[in-house]
Amino acid sequence: MAELETLADDLLAQPWISVCIGDSPFLLKASFSDAAYKLMLSDLDSVWWEEMNSDGLEQRAQELNKRLKAPVSAFCRHLHEAVGPLLRGGSGVPLSGFSCERARNLLRVSLRSELSGVPFYWTFHCTEAPLSMVSRHMICPLLNMMQALHRQTQDLMLLLERKDAEILDYKENGAMLSRDRLETKTFNAEEFKDRFLAENLSEAVSVQDGRVFNTELQRLYTTITAAKAKRKRGHDPEEDDSRNPQPGLEEAQSKASIKAKEMITPTPAESSEVKKQTAHSLRTSAAPRNSVPSIAKQKKKKSKGIFS
Repeated sequence: MAELETLADDLLAQPWISVCIGDSPFLLKASFSDAAYKLMLSDLDSVWWEEMNSDGLEQRAQELNKRLKAPVSAFCRHLHEAVGPLLRGGSGVPLSGFSCERARNLLRVSLRSELSGVPFYWTFHCTEAPLSMVSRHMICPLLNMMQALHRQTQDLMLLLERKDAEILDYKENGAMLSRDRLETKTFNAEEFKDRFLAENLSEAVSVQDGRVFNTELQRLYTTITAAKAKRKRGHDPEEDDSRNPQPGLEEAQSKASIKAKEMITPTPAESSEVKKQTAHSLRTSAAPRNSVPSIAKQKKKKSKGIFS
C-alpha cells in the first residue's frame, strides 16, 4: 500500500480538473513524462487511477495499433497532447475522440485520434484506487481546505468588526459620508451565517455535474498538498501524524493566521469598548444628520478624505 502511495506522489502536485468524457462528468488529474504517465479520475462516487511506464506503453500501443511504428516517446507525447485540452479546459465540455466504459472496479477511457496522419487508438485501463490513495489525494486535502477556508472566514469576520469600530470612531469625531449609498449596516456575524445558510447553501451543494474545483480552489488544493509534501520530506511522517492530524495545513496557514489574528483580534478592553460604541451607534442611528454637534462640524475637514 505504501508503494502505491509513493508511485502516485507526483500526482499530488496536480489539481483536480472538471472534465466531461462522453456524457459523464469527472474530476481528472494527470502527470506525463517522456515515456510514462499517471492519471486519476473520479465521478465523486469512486476514484480510478493508472500508471504506465515505457514497456507498458510500447506493448499496449503495438496491441492497439499493429501497423503503426513509432518510438515510445512519440506515443507518450501524443497522449499528453490529446489529454492536454482536458487539463487546460476544465469547462466540463465534452471533448471529441474520448469515450468511457465502466465495468465493476475498472474504468476504460478510449481515445481515437491520428498520429502523423495515421489512425491512432488508445485505452486507459484505470483500476479502482485503494482507500489510502483516495484519502491522500482527495479526503485529507479537502478537509485541510475546509479548515483553511473556515479560518479565513473567521479572520475576515474579526476584520469587519474592527472596521465597524473604526468607522464608528470616525463618525463620533464628526466625519460624514459624501454619498449616502456607501453607508452600510453594522456587521452581525450570526445574521450573516443564517443568511448564507438560507440563501446560498443550495447552490453550494449542487455538485452533480462534477464542477467542484474552481481556479481559486485548485490553487488552494495545490498549496496545501505542496506544503504537506514539503513537511513530509523534512520530518518523520508517523511522528507528524501522531502529533498533528493535519500537518500540511498547519505549515501553510499558521504563520499567516497568527499574524492576522494579532493584527485584528481586539483585547478584552477593546472588545468592551467596541460593544459600547456599537450600542451607542444603534441608539443614535435614527437621528438626523444635522444633529451632529458644532464641534463635529469643526473636525469635518480633517477626516473628509477618508469617506470621499
